[in-house]
Amino acid sequence: PEQQVQAERLRPIATLTTAYSAQQRYYEFSGVAKAGLTSRLSFRIAGKVQTLNVAVGEKVKKGQLIATLNPSDYQLELQKSQAALSQANAEARNASANYGRIKSLYETETASRTELDNAQAGSEAASALVRQAQNALALAEQRLGYTRLVNQEDNCLVANSEVESGENVSAGSTVVIVNCGNTTKVETVVSETFISQVKHGDEVFVQFNAFKGQRFKAVVTEVGVDAKGTAYPVTVALAETEAPILPGMAAIVSFKVELGNSSGKNVYLPMHVIQAEREHTFVYVVNDNGDGSASLAKTAITIGPFTGGELLVTSGLEVGQVVVSKGVRQLYDGMRVKYSSTVAQPL
Repeated sequence: PEQQVQAERLRPIATLTTAYSAQQRYYEFSGVAKAGLTSRLSFRIAGKVQTLNVAVGEKVKKGQLIATLNPSDYQLELQKSQAALSQANAEARNASANYGRIKSLYETETASRTELDNAQAGSEAASALVRQAQNALALAEQRLGYTRLVNQEDNCLVANSEVESGENVSAGSTVVIVNCGNTTKVETVVSETFISQVKHGDEVFVQFNAFKGQRFKAVVTEVGVDAKGTAYPVTVALAETEAPILPGMAAIVSFKVELGNSSGKNVYLPMHVIQAEREHTFVYVVNDNGDGSASLAKTAITIGPFTGGELLVTSGLEVGQVVVSKGVRQLYDGMRVKYSSTVAQPL
């Protein structure tokens, strides 16, 4: 009768059986979609916006006219440069003719050497003024051409317009922002714990809140070395897809990270199974007594990185051992418990 009462008082426990888990685990980090190429188009000169030929959301091609400035001031500069070139050419012809005349007189000993040198210098100076006027004319033609803002990339989408017709703009100020290219990028930040395992060219998966249930393949193209707090910027490029992914969409980037030993034989346990005592961690290993009861052995273990739901056990446990999975805080080393092998579940 005493044995029967003792058996009934045994505490039942929930257990799980350790097993090898996959070496590679996925870690998720939030990110934002970016265009493959973002250009802030601007005029190279200042002026008043005469026309704005595109609207936000419009597709634009390479060579398409985006906007124009009022060209009247630059047309006057061009006309002034043309007149200066004509005057320089006339003076050059006059100086050349004078040099030829003095040279003939010098050959007949009617003109002095000084007069010849002065005439030659005057002709060369006039030729230099012609070249200067030609350069000024070319510059005026370029500046007139700069009144036309033309898209330089193909397959672009107007993301934003920052001016309106009639506004005065300075040189270099943004007129429109265009997103170009077929490639979509996602910018994310990876914690310092795993950044050393992220390499250029690694394959990752990207999910978007706008496309539930879809996973897109991507490749790591940039790994930052300047931390933002305790995380590092990482950029991934998506493979070509027909999904209408737009810049600014929220994304989740899944990185495949290798943990544990190189053989791939790793044991993971849920965090609630593992207990800490000062600087040591331990679990309760269940040893079957063969009579429907079991004895608990407090077993020290060494743990590795946290995977977001489980901890890697690097030493102290072997595959096939049964450990207590619930109510761990109410147990103690050597305690007899009620144990059934059917309760154990693989990890």
